[in-house]
Amino acid sequence: MIGAREYADKQLELAAEFGKFLFEHPDLEDDVPEDAFVYFDIPGETEFNRYSRELAERQQREEGVPVVLVRVKGLAPPQGSRLIEPVIEPAVPFT
Repeated sequence: MIGAREYADKQLELAAEFGKFLFEHPDLEDDVPEDAFVYFDIPGETEFNRYSRELAERQQREEGVPVVLVRVKGLAPPQGSRLIEPVIEPAVPFT
């Protein structure tokens, strides 16, 4: 069974990436109601998906929160540094 901490870490990472996705595709913002609980489904992540769905169902049932499901195939590898052609050189002693 997935632990709450492991779930939270993955959920936060996915939510951050989804926020970036919506920023890059503002035409899709209307598909996500304000104050919606967004949950994710990832192929092969059975425990994560089950826990995520249970939380979404609870939010909808107990709090009346709109729920949105986002199915993703996974996450691309991190991009790395955004520096452009950095040059590293020794600094002269400061006086």
